[in-house]
Amino acid sequence: MEYQSEEQLYKALDAAFKVKLRLIKKEYPYIKKINIWNYLKINKWAKAFNLTISEMVNDIICIDIKKVDLYTKNLMKVEEK
Repeated sequence: MEYQSEEQLYKALDAAFKVKLRLIKKEYPYIKKINIWNYLKINKWAKAFNLTISEMVNDIICIDIKKVDLYTKNLMKVEEK
């Protein structure tokens, strides 16, 4: 299936984000799905070719959350300035 917009794709991945957030909520309650989305979009998916929805779901579930944590904290620092 092809998605007509980034927003449509983001919504299609919602269940995977919810699972990941449930798994990390005690240790990283401040990380939101948009943080995971943006991290993967910039650091992994932008370099990928012929990416499938199942590969994206796998990326969300298997992501090294410490990298997303660092990304999110750096974003928060920039926004504070």
